[in-house]
Amino acid sequence: MAEHMSYSALLRPSTPILKSSIQTNDHHSSSSNTGNAQSIFCLGKEVRATELLMQVMVNAESYKARIYDLAVAAAGELTQKACTAKPLWIFEEDRETETLNVPEYKRRFESLDSTLEEVIRLLSVGEPNELSSELSRNAKLLGKYGKEPDLMHLINGHQTAFKTEASRETEIVPMNPINIVDVLIDVEQWSLVFCDIVSEVSVLGFMSSGEELGNPNGALQVTREIYFARYCKQMTAANTWVVVDVSLESIFPDMVTQCRRKASGCLIQGLENGFSKVTWIEHNEIDYSSVPNMFRKLVSSGFAFQAKRWIATLRRQCERLKLVVEDDNDGRRSLLQLSQRISRSYNEAVRGSTESHWQPLPTTNGENILVKTSFNVDDPGHPHGVVITVATSLRLNIPPNDVFEFLCSGSNRSKWDLLSHDCATQDIAYFATGREPSSRVSLVVVEHLLNKTLKFYLQESYTDATGYYIVYAPVDDESLKALLKGGSSTDMAILGSGFTVLPENPVEQTTGTGGSILTIVFQIADENLSSPEYLPPELVATLHNLIAGTLSLIQGSV
Repeated sequence: MAEHMSYSALLRPSTPILKSSIQTNDHHSSSSNTGNAQSIFCLGKEVRATELLMQVMVNAESYKARIYDLAVAAAGELTQKACTAKPLWIFEEDRETETLNVPEYKRRFESLDSTLEEVIRLLSVGEPNELSSELSRNAKLLGKYGKEPDLMHLINGHQTAFKTEASRETEIVPMNPINIVDVLIDVEQWSLVFCDIVSEVSVLGFMSSGEELGNPNGALQVTREIYFARYCKQMTAANTWVVVDVSLESIFPDMVTQCRRKASGCLIQGLENGFSKVTWIEHNEIDYSSVPNMFRKLVSSGFAFQAKRWIATLRRQCERLKLVVEDDNDGRRSLLQLSQRISRSYNEAVRGSTESHWQPLPTTNGENILVKTSFNVDDPGHPHGVVITVATSLRLNIPPNDVFEFLCSGSNRSKWDLLSHDCATQDIAYFATGREPSSRVSLVVVEHLLNKTLKFYLQESYTDATGYYIVYAPVDDESLKALLKGGSSTDMAILGSGFTVLPENPVEQTTGTGGSILTIVFQIADENLSSPEYLPPELVATLHNLIAGTLSLIQGSV
């Protein structure tokens, strides 16, 4: 059931993604003087992470050199893929995105050798002149470490065929290249910006930290539960960077994963107005055997983790950051910062890595409802006591956009919220957080008609290339007044709840038809519980009624 949650929560990879991370105090801990920052990260089971770290430490210099060569070769391949059009990439009108022509990719890249003639031939297909010399240097290494291994792997004792999932997308992002690079190589920024995609991340160690403090040129790190190297390089072209990921199976053949990351990442080109042109490439080989049937079409089509989703998330978060920095209204800025915390709380709650402890709700007819608990003692940003997260997913024969419009409207809250039933609800204020009309933060008020008391919810709604999202949390009256005056929300105890609405069939998503997959997540704090290990029967019954009742109201109202 934990694997089921990894997708129902929001298509988290059942094997988590390992991301780049260079923290400030670690820049000084590196012993490398090569000018190329190399770090090993790992998501997934701690034992496997430790084994990988030990392998590197035993023959550190040998492994460092091989990982570095592999990463530099991947940078050459990524740049080539970013700059080449047809026939390497094919535009699919039904998905409105570019997907990789796999036979053409194999012809171009899997037969590479290190001869200059072959490199020149590869560079002859429409690359910008200013990138050619950089590509030549990087591509020479592809013959050494870029051969394609057999795609048949043993997973849990069974031979499994991996399938290719590859797409490309280009966007103009309102941030300069070096700041985008900083987001991609800093674990805190990365996990915040991509918190609705990335499950977890942990850092195993560092090989090097770049040319100098504050300059990430040459940064290399190892990061779906996959282990891959992330390499950052400044190109010879002015204000142009490449950040590339590549799996390490060719160096550590004993690894058994459900995802192999080919050369993926982005080419970032600076523009005169402080913006960047970002070409994002996602290229993975995946075993889909563990994907729950409800999400099979969505995931196996490549739609769930396509490049369009990553770059749309980056753009949306950059727009949001720009708003925080430039908004001269202190109250709006405080609400925006709190809504960011709510969104992160929601995504942390539903993350579906292999280390998550989701269990079926132990009650009759509760098999499709999942629950997990945690205990908070000293985190001022969360309520004290036992925190209970309960979630489920179901199909609806209603287009995703219709479900989203219903749930994000404050005036409809009384139609699905059990605690607001028979109350008057409405949006009393909202403001945009990006260029998409659906991206906004709202203040929803609930008025209890009998005693005329008011309850407030801060809610954020947004869409991306994959689905639709609504997250919210209650805010008491005194805290709200302080926020509207520009007060800080850092120590406010917040738990995010909400909804994710995904298309059941990705092909039908672009036409506005087809059914939906609705995931609902509630977080509740209970200070009276002495331990997160035991939920009293009456509380279990309450949780079941909360989820079942909410779903019944939604199904009867949409």
